[in-house]
Amino acid sequence: MLASTMQPNLDQLSGLDDVRNAALARWQANGWPDAKAESWRFTRLGAVVARELAPAIGMSETAHAPGAEITAIATEMKAHVIRFYNGMLDVRSLDGLPDGMTATHSLNTDFEAITAEVAGLAPVDHPVGNLSLAAMSAGLRLSVDAGVHIEQPVLLAFEGTGETISAHPVVMVDVGISGAAVIAEWHQSQLGLSAPLVALRLGDKARLDYAKVQAEGANNVHLAATGISLGEGSVFAGFSISVGGQLARLETHVTLTGESAECGLSAIYLGRDKQHHDITTYMDHAVGHCHSSQIIRGVLDDASRGVFQGKVHVAPDAQKTDGQQMSRALLLSRKAEADAKPELEIYADDVICAHGATVGELDETQLFYLTSRGIPKATARAMLIGAFLDDAIDSVENAALAGMLRHISDGWMADVKGVSL
Repeated sequence: MLASTMQPNLDQLSGLDDVRNAALARWQANGWPDAKAESWRFTRLGAVVARELAPAIGMSETAHAPGAEITAIATEMKAHVIRFYNGMLDVRSLDGLPDGMTATHSLNTDFEAITAEVAGLAPVDHPVGNLSLAAMSAGLRLSVDAGVHIEQPVLLAFEGTGETISAHPVVMVDVGISGAAVIAEWHQSQLGLSAPLVALRLGDKARLDYAKVQAEGANNVHLAATGISLGEGSVFAGFSISVGGQLARLETHVTLTGESAECGLSAIYLGRDKQHHDITTYMDHAVGHCHSSQIIRGVLDDASRGVFQGKVHVAPDAQKTDGQQMSRALLLSRKAEADAKPELEIYADDVICAHGATVGELDETQLFYLTSRGIPKATARAMLIGAFLDDAIDSVENAALAGMLRHISDGWMADVKGVSL
């Protein structure tokens, strides 16, 4: 660990509750993972350690107009927008939440209990979890009442500026028994470090449609940790797209704690220049009769690098488990690099589990077929790349979330060399 050279600097923190003090102690003891940490060997954090960073502290008191792109997307989705600036919550954006959803934030008296809940759902002793619980720039809990189905999307918009600032928003979403909601994260800041910690808990027979867009500025480092717990018969339909930042790692840990739970956890990463994108997942089938599926797609141009690490763990008593995982990466440049590390750890004998990973270039046979029919080569390349990405986005059932994701992928495609949309 790099405890002696840790960034951000947390010397100004004081008066923390027991949970946050414990997280601070773990962070001070361990810091960022070094080259010996197996789960981080594809993603080195020298770009973070070398920066002079200090966490944003307090609540956002200054009004900041939302970015034009976020405003346009929210309007198209007809979403309620909850705004964070430099990781700090704009509490005014909590007004007018959809019926059946309530919010608790860090000005409320029961916030210590909420931080304890978040700590219980977050990845265990994770560097982002430790750091962001300790340095929390904002905390928010959204609760969906039992039996309430909320169709209006809620968009969590994270913006801000400041290359010496680190942002540590902590968000918890609690969907009650038989409840349902549609929630999205949109990250588009110009910070030194964005380190969101998110905890999602689904009660029995609940459903959550969820999407995340990582479209940070070119110099941003984005390190995210998400913990998800699924109750009996619940359904989580999640999708992430990582397109921004200098270095980004989206790490998600899922525990299926109730039988007959279903989890779809898919992602796209799109890289150019010298970007580094890391999608890391841990799927824990703690009980039987559950289903999980993961579709990962990556497109890499120039000298970018993409990483997918995914472990599916099946507990000894988790019979009748169905766990599927497939990663495919498409290289548009001979300088681009993709690493894949799918894993199965199975301790039950009556399961259906499979994983696979491929890395390749555009199919020259398909490209020749299209151009031989009079389609310009640039257009043909765009068609093949678009079809490759649509294969993943087509798994998103919620139309508003799918439209948001396609907006990002289409925008990235428009800037690919040798492609004409």
